[in-house]
Amino acid sequence: MWTEDVPVYARGVGNWLHGHTPYTGDQAPLYFLYPPAFLLLAGLFAHVVPAAWGTGVYIAVIVLALVALPLVLARYVFRQPWLGPWLALLVFFAWPQFAGIRAMHTMNIASLLYCLAFAASAPGLRGNRWTWFYLAVFLSCAVKVTFLALLLLPLLAGARQWWRSVLCGGAVIATNLAERLLLPDLYQGYEWSLRQGIVASQAFGYGVFGVLANYHFRQKGVGIAAYLVAGALALLLTGLMFFLRRQLLRAGKTPTDLAADGVWLAMVVSTTILVNPREMQYDMDVTVLAAFVLLVYGLRAERWLFQLMAATFLPSLLVPHLVTNPRLYGFYETALSLGAFALAYWRLARSARAASPATQPPLADGFKQPYGDAAQA
Repeated sequence: MWTEDVPVYARGVGNWLHGHTPYTGDQAPLYFLYPPAFLLLAGLFAHVVPAAWGTGVYIAVIVLALVALPLVLARYVFRQPWLGPWLALLVFFAWPQFAGIRAMHTMNIASLLYCLAFAASAPGLRGNRWTWFYLAVFLSCAVKVTFLALLLLPLLAGARQWWRSVLCGGAVIATNLAERLLLPDLYQGYEWSLRQGIVASQAFGYGVFGVLANYHFRQKGVGIAAYLVAGALALLLTGLMFFLRRQLLRAGKTPTDLAADGVWLAMVVSTTILVNPREMQYDMDVTVLAAFVLLVYGLRAERWLFQLMAATFLPSLLVPHLVTNPRLYGFYETALSLGAFALAYWRLARSARAASPATQPPLADGFKQPYGDAAQA
């Protein structure tokens, strides 16, 4: 059903505004999976927009956000000369498994939050001014705490952002604790809804965690292995990115250079999504656009864009025949994103090693070959 999340929002917020709990099983297997802080924000929206217009306004906003999101990413984040607005829209909505269309099918608020966050990152990427981005992340985390992973963007593409990122993360944690302490009944209902809507309904997402959790659930429940593997993968990806950043800086790059490097930013964006254990269609539409940028870079396919799209789209047609669980059809996008990340990482790491002053051949008198412009003088 199209707009499947809209009645969940409407029912949950409506129940709360009328003094009832929003956390019920009336619309199972769909549940209201949002914390009490979201109810406060939604309550403000409900008092600003007339009730008869609420659903229509929300749908219009989400559609506009979905159309704007690939355009914002292409222009302000990835900034590849070959990635024009029409190609960005085509990749976002149609490649490789129509991720953007599936996100529009759900009408999940995550699409709006991603659009706001990446639009707010533009001043940070252009001039290391991240205040609006931190505000966007904080508000997004009030709705979905998994958006906390977006703090990797200023840490990996900004300069001297550790303390501000820690403060933003601390504010998110403090808000969560305040919800638990000040609204205990609502928070218990929220936790119950998470268990029902994710675990009992087996809505684990398309990521590595989702594959392992779905496989193990049929036998003994979710199990601990899915959490351990997903946690290890998140730590591995994050650690690899900070290591590569250090290598690039040693090779002569500056934080300003990294903030202007669309390939590096595509890797950062991919990381923020792939470390999320529960990757859904409204997450994957972001990472598939980043993955396409990384594949083009890794394969040097700037002149073969549509051939690359076709070569990676055709295998997706086999997914319904090879994967028996419809909930895991989207894992092809996760696998493709991980492969694109690995390929681009390998090529970028090679270039960093080749450009590192430590690897420059010594001159006859024992001095090392100068690096950069001095080497060409």
